[in-house]
Amino acid sequence: MSPPPCRPLAGDRSALVDGSLPPGRRERLLVHLVHCTPCRDDVAELRRVREALRGPAATEAPRELAERLLRIAGEEARTPLRGQPSRRTRPGSRTSRRRRRLRATAAAVAVGTTVVGAGALGWAAAPAAALSAVADPGVRARAELGATLAQLPLVDPAVGAVVAADPADLDGPAPAAGRQPALLGERPLDPVSAVAALRRALTAGGQVGYRGVQDVRTTSATGTLGAAVAVRSVPGQGSTAEVRDALGAVVATSTVPPPGPGRMPDEGAVELLSTHFRLGGWADGQAAGRAAAVVQASRADGSVAARWWVDDATGLLLAQQTFDADGTLRLSAGFAVLEVGTSALDQPAAPTTPVAAVTTAGTALTLSNAPVLSRAGWACDERLAGLALVRLRSDGAAEPGAVHLVYSDGVSTLTVHEQRGLLAAGPEGSSWDTGLGAWTRSGPSALASWQSGDRVFTVTTDGPGALLAAAVASLPHEAPRERTTMERIREGWGTLLADTKG
Repeated sequence: MSPPPCRPLAGDRSALVDGSLPPGRRERLLVHLVHCTPCRDDVAELRRVREALRGPAATEAPRELAERLLRIAGEEARTPLRGQPSRRTRPGSRTSRRRRRLRATAAAVAVGTTVVGAGALGWAAAPAAALSAVADPGVRARAELGATLAQLPLVDPAVGAVVAADPADLDGPAPAAGRQPALLGERPLDPVSAVAALRRALTAGGQVGYRGVQDVRTTSATGTLGAAVAVRSVPGQGSTAEVRDALGAVVATSTVPPPGPGRMPDEGAVELLSTHFRLGGWADGQAAGRAAAVVQASRADGSVAARWWVDDATGLLLAQQTFDADGTLRLSAGFAVLEVGTSALDQPAAPTTPVAAVTTAGTALTLSNAPVLSRAGWACDERLAGLALVRLRSDGAAEPGAVHLVYSDGVSTLTVHEQRGLLAAGPEGSSWDTGLGAWTRSGPSALASWQSGDRVFTVTTDGPGALLAAAVASLPHEAPRERTTMERIREGWGTLLADTKG
């Protein structure tokens, strides 16, 4: 028994036969058909059925179509759906040529009526809407980006928690009480020592217990936002971060589980930085009142991209900054209060008000799955807007309905959430950007969301607006496609047969 055709591509196959598939999707489907025999067979069958429905009535119905209609008719079908051979009207005499033509015409009309009736029945039984509505993808997108940042080895969990928060809940630019300015130092740090400091920070986060308050500030087109974030990390148990508003209420949380057994530190983050930036810094910096090595990542043009303050005593990240290409400080995070060691964790964590969480679980895939998803019609480029694909996840390995991709250069992170459905409305707080062709929203994370064909794309990033614009421009923007006649008939008969079996 041959395997069934790929279900996620059913609509594209039908549109291909009807000639309504957009050029980009058509090219991807044709590449897929080269490698997929079941899908090629399904396209051939669709073409045969289409010709039967649209072509002139014939004296003999297509064999497969006739057999299918007979099965649908069940026991009421006493004769096959084809033109009947001429019969003798009495012994020894043949029907006249005119009578044979009339019978042939009647048979053809009967077949045509049956086929059209079957098509009409399938059309009527099809669901009213082919795509399910996607309501406010911005909520999930922020949660996805926040969870991603919280798990990156060179990003403090406090930053991920602030990015996941609703911008409306964040305070103004006033710094958290008690935070001391982070200082650069005077003694240069060579690239080898800079890499060593970053690798030390990779391991310290899961091995050193601490608790404290981080001050996180972000700058965007809407101004400066930020919050005080209570953080707590217990070796072997992971870390938590609680974002508090001006009244002290918890408005967002982030929980990062401990590394799995035998898991090595994610040194790929350092390699990613070394590939995209020039590393250096200062050996005698200071942050949170503690001596620290300052690692600086510079772009090819010499502009500063990011800085990290690594505690000399413990290796913890004490502070971090990221900058736009024009030198604007985009993000600043650092400890205002810090207690290190097991004594700091003797007291239980303070009780908090539960905050609604967004589920971001899915099936983690290897990057080698990207070409397979691309051939199935998903946008899974290995590079996007100059960033490398570093993580890939879907809601199902076999026939996904959504794909989540993470791109990074070690400083900026960009996520792409692509799901089948119909965008009901723009994300809350967003506005339509005609130039980008998307709904956009600024804040600790920049967001863009739009409809392309039968899918909704939502892109978020902690990087500058230019990065978001470049990513949006590189992704598909296809006109929403209505169901074709053949597609709706197939869906209707699928519903009818499913109800019959059920």
